[in-house]
Amino acid sequence: MVKRNRILILLIFTVLIIIFFSYSNPREPELISNSSSINNGVKVVGLNNLIDFQKLDTKDNFIILNIWASWCVPCQNEVTHLKEISRTEGYTVIGILVQDSIINGEIFIKDNNITFQNILDPDYSELIISQFYWSGIPTTILLNEDYEVIQTFNGEITYSEIINFSN
Repeated sequence: MVKRNRILILLIFTVLIIIFFSYSNPREPELISNSSSINNGVKVVGLNNLIDFQKLDTKDNFIILNIWASWCVPCQNEVTHLKEISRTEGYTVIGILVQDSIINGEIFIKDNNITFQNILDPDYSELIISQFYWSGIPTTILLNEDYEVIQTFNGEITYSEIINFSN
């Protein structure tokens, strides 16, 4: 009985350590090379035909697609940076909710006072993200005004990382 309790305590302690280190060490976003190897350098012309994308201000030099979920801690951490980018001239930010419910997405947007466009419909989100190479969330995709992928960032991003890379 005592041996079983020790094993149980040791197991719980191990799980807590793993959880602590997985959330306490934010990793740098992983850059996925340049546009020549993303999507084999092919333009994502399909975005031109999507209704919400036709409403974009084409004067913007850069479009930021951010793949997120309300339960994702790095996604929660980068919201302030995305809001700041969306207020910067020359940038349009579009959030794409994945692996989450529309209700959770709406609550997250309201709670964080997010004013940039977000796509919450799972079918529409899947249609868009299926055109890109991405792995996990958050993923941020930097596009030029012709919807060509310039860079893909896997992991939490900051305002300065996007601005520095796009300059």
